[in-house]
Amino acid sequence: MHFLEKIEPHLMSEDVHIKEFILQVLRDFPSVPEEWTTKLVKGMVDSESNSLLMELKKHTLNEEAVRFLIEGAKASAPEQLHTYQQILTVVEPELAMKYKRELSALLSEDVFRLYDILLHGDERQVWMEYSRLLDALNRSQEYNEALFQQTRHTANVLAKKGWIKDAELAHILNENLNEDYFNFAGIFTVYLIGALGKKEYISLLAGLLTREDDILLEVTADVLISFQSDQVVNEVSPYVKNPDAIIYGTSILGTIKSDLAVQELKKAFDALEYEEDAAFLIEALAHQLTDEAKPFIDGYMEEGIESFMIESEQLAYSYYKIMGYEHPELGNWRKLADAKESSF
Repeated sequence: MHFLEKIEPHLMSEDVHIKEFILQVLRDFPSVPEEWTTKLVKGMVDSESNSLLMELKKHTLNEEAVRFLIEGAKASAPEQLHTYQQILTVVEPELAMKYKRELSALLSEDVFRLYDILLHGDERQVWMEYSRLLDALNRSQEYNEALFQQTRHTANVLAKKGWIKDAELAHILNENLNEDYFNFAGIFTVYLIGALGKKEYISLLAGLLTREDDILLEVTADVLISFQSDQVVNEVSPYVKNPDAIIYGTSILGTIKSDLAVQELKKAFDALEYEEDAAFLIEALAHQLTDEAKPFIDGYMEEGIESFMIESEQLAYSYYKIMGYEHPELGNWRKLADAKESSF
């Protein structure tokens, strides 16, 4: 049974722990059905739990989902509007322009000006916008999610129209590889490698996992995950054994749904050098939703290893409930997870 089939009966669970677990499992997976995302959006809007909406920012928001978001924003309290504004920056420009009148109170006129260029502008105009946005990101003292999403939409147009060449990708990438940190042109070159499906870069991208740049690492992980291939698993597996790369390495292997990814995670757990890194591997194994993860989760919970990186009781409880397993500690895990949830 595919892992999506295991999730589907629990997709709209009222159990907060299962709900959060499912959102975590689906957050980076590139093939979440659009109708699932729409159901999740509607559920969050209806229950006024819109704080979780940003968990869906990598999903495809279709027209029905956008309509739910518009209605939710209209009915929301002023302090909730920012969340709606953030998630709406993810909506594809063509769809956003279709609902420009309804979205004009949530997205700025500058955003719609950009979208008009992306939909109707020529190559020179789109490149000018791309350069402007990259410059704004590089000059910003803090990460700006709205600017990042505008740049992503612009990069997508360059990719879809064939307006960026292999030589340009290689040149920008080589420039950044020689620096301690990637600039945003370099980061978006990594993004474009994914958008263009350039699998020849997989080995090079895996090598970026030892870098100390969270935005670069997030984009790199997303690109590697998007390929959903055992070639990625083979290239990333050595980095799972590297303490400097284990966080993103295990996240990638946990989100690539293949037997090889599960086997490599099990091998990495058996060869674990530092106990504190066990949490990353347990989470990745649990997110695979496979029977083979059960003995590892059992052992981890029996040892009572504490880690601030994961909510172990929530993880074990949700994994067992979705997989349909019984366990004498299931009720206790639920109580402990409840207690931790109420403490926030």
